[in-house]
Amino acid sequence: MADERDGEERIGLSPTTSRKVIDAIEKSIPLYDEINDLISFGKAKLSRQFAIQELHLTDGTVILDAGIGPGATSKLILQECNPSLLVGFDASAKQLKTAKLNLKETSQDLNLQLVRGSFEFLPFRDRIFDTIITCYALRDSLNIFHAIEEYHRVCGESGAFADVDLGKPDNPIKRLGSILYVRYVMPFIAKVLILGRIRGNPWRMIGPTYKPLPTNSVLLSKIQTLYQTVDFREFLAGGVIIIVGRKLASS
Repeated sequence: MADERDGEERIGLSPTTSRKVIDAIEKSIPLYDEINDLISFGKAKLSRQFAIQELHLTDGTVILDAGIGPGATSKLILQECNPSLLVGFDASAKQLKTAKLNLKETSQDLNLQLVRGSFEFLPFRDRIFDTIITCYALRDSLNIFHAIEEYHRVCGESGAFADVDLGKPDNPIKRLGSILYVRYVMPFIAKVLILGRIRGNPWRMIGPTYKPLPTNSVLLSKIQTLYQTVDFREFLAGGVIIIVGRKLASS
């Protein structure tokens, strides 16, 4: 989906596709971590870990896990630090309930708040979070650029933002390889791995979320306009990316 907002191309899912994606993610919950790690050759978890290390998390901070899903990223965060507040944000009530159960098993003393809403309209005050991380969720936005702006709005004056997601390489040959893998190979591998343990194949919906995703350079450029320092890392020939943006105190 692409239209115009203040002269900038708007890229993201249609409302109909978004509802289908949420439904697919909810159906994938029992096998979410297992299948995602296998179809990414272990890079799903590795990329999360790498981003968390790059954020240099410390105890007592306020952290937003945007697109928390069943809590895979938050579990890794809790292995690195003890935040004063961890906010899990997601469009799916079922995902939030699952994350709550999973994270309470990890840390009984955790100050956890779960919020349901849209990435494009975060219900938080300006500059409230020390750290924001979104993993494999930005491409599920109705408006990717607007969501990035919202993350910047709620990011603290010396805060940091990390995006971990599938990437769309700028090199045409690499991009074609990624498109074919996401559209055909990933769902096939997932179907084999599911082995009747859940109904259908929720991983078929990865393709529709990947189609409107901007190329890595376009996404990087957008984040560079908002943060004073930006680090970029690619895995799987640009098929998985990590972007970490930091604000300076004076910004």
